[in-house]
Amino acid sequence: MDPYVRQEIEDDTDRIEAILATDIFSPHNARHPLMRSAFIEILICLRDLMAKTNNLNLRIDFTDDVLISPDVKDVTDLIKFVRDALCHIDSKNHFVAPGIKATFNVAYGKTIMLTVDEFDIASDYDDDVCFFFGRHRIYLKRHIVRAFEEVKRKLLPFLKGI
Repeated sequence: MDPYVRQEIEDDTDRIEAILATDIFSPHNARHPLMRSAFIEILICLRDLMAKTNNLNLRIDFTDDVLISPDVKDVTDLIKFVRDALCHIDSKNHFVAPGIKATFNVAYGKTIMLTVDEFDIASDYDDDVCFFFGRHRIYLKRHIVRAFEEVKRKLLPFLKGI
């Protein structure tokens, strides 16, 4: 593995672990001015790790709680979709329906935030934090942390030169 790619993987992993080790995504930090920044950085780093894993033919492809759509087939696509929405304010990824935008809405626990044309923007779990972008949702534990753990498990042999 290229030493630059190895270093990028280590840097991404260290950053995600450091951010997740903070208390920034707990409900009492919902209004913290750096919560959104922390989320954006995690998604940028995780998207990079997902791409590197995919390039090694080790794609993270679980679909649990992933809304399948033309743009999103699995969790790797979901992470890219959300990262693109975060980094491109004019992206179509923010729209629930024509003229209705949902971007960076956050739910702590189980709730229905909005119903549009019989489609619920909803979080189904009491024990997770959910972020909404258009019709898609991404859970902190069920998507981000799980995908990160799977990426680490799949990339560890490459980092150790095994």
